[in-house]
Amino acid sequence: MFNYFLHSIVLIFLGYSSIYPILFWTTPIQKIEPGFYRFNLGKCCIVGSLAVPAYHFISTERSTELIMMLWLFSLIMATAFYWNKNKINNIVITLISVLGIYSLLNIIPDIFSNDLILMASFSIIIGSLITAGVFFSMILGHWYLNVIALPISLLRKSIIILTVSLIIRTIWDVYYLSANQYVDAYGIAKNSWSFLFDFDGILLFVALFMGNIFPIFINYFVWKTLQVQATQSATGLIYVSIISVLFGDIIFKYYLLQYGLPL
Repeated sequence: MFNYFLHSIVLIFLGYSSIYPILFWTTPIQKIEPGFYRFNLGKCCIVGSLAVPAYHFISTERSTELIMMLWLFSLIMATAFYWNKNKINNIVITLISVLGIYSLLNIIPDIFSNDLILMASFSIIIGSLITAGVFFSMILGHWYLNVIALPISLLRKSIIILTVSLIIRTIWDVYYLSANQYVDAYGIAKNSWSFLFDFDGILLFVALFMGNIFPIFINYFVWKTLQVQATQSATGLIYVSIISVLFGDIIFKYYLLQYGLPL
């Protein structure tokens, strides 16, 4: 699993910090204090600052590395510019995120074969959205302790986005495993589902449960908890979901890099 450690760091951290700011559209600054934006933008800068140096050690394209550095510089400058302001332009933040996603997609052809690029891109983007979404929901849940009368609809929106993303990935995983065969080390083609019960594939079975099924069930209980306005309890449940999603995402990235399975 550690053969692709830096690759995993780059894909997870860059995807997370690129997609995360787009979720600000669910929390208009008129309904939440600017400190929420400052905290999250600063966090994205820190996570992105870990991804860019890591990519330097596996970089094969200087142009892609320059685009990534431009994205990080733009994100840091935007964060500094808006740090003490009460109005933050989500369009500017989103455009910077698009640049980060573009740099992420530029990495993929350097890592995967041509026949895997599209599926790997989808897998990485949806995985990054799920990881970003669960952290965004957790931090937003904590913000209800800081801001009086914060609308419960904000947290509901983030949970809806997270749940829909999880369902989309689950449907994709089922489709891919059903429609494709796995060729083992001996050149024998097998049904992809049977791979889950091989020694090499047992962790993938765990990832499908921990990364997809379990968080969906947790989100159901979060939704029910929000119906009674219990945001603290909902946030506690989201903590459990974070551990599950992270565990699943790390394993998914390993199987993507090691076996070429875009789940």
